[in-house]
Amino acid sequence: MEWTPIVDCAYSANITLGAASATCVVSIQLKDFAGNNLTVKNAVSFYISSDVGGDTTSTVASVAIGSYGIIHAIEATKAYQLISENDGTIAVTLTTAGTGANNRYLQVVLPNGKVVASGIIAFTS
Repeated sequence: MEWTPIVDCAYSANITLGAASATCVVSIQLKDFAGNNLTVKNAVSFYISSDVGGDTTSTVASVAIGSYGIIHAIEATKAYQLISENDGTIAVTLTTAGTGANNRYLQVVLPNGKVVASGIIAFTS
């Protein structure tokens, strides 16, 4: 039996981190099974972890949608659902204001069950 990819569904994601201080903007580009940028809205989930493997959930002080996408809180400061723009892009702003320096990772959970980890988000204050 041959596996057939679902058309217009997020199969992978590229995660780009802005400079981290007390805040960090995280941009996500959802990709289809062929590695192309999506051209339709898609829903993915994400959670915050303290390890790159995503084994230990963690928190940040706040999470807000950036310049594009829609966000729904599942568990505030830990887990969220994201809806992309029509081009598969999403941006979120993470804040650790008042919690001091912390290293965190954003873990994107794709509809196919794959989890994609960001690089280290090294908050400095």
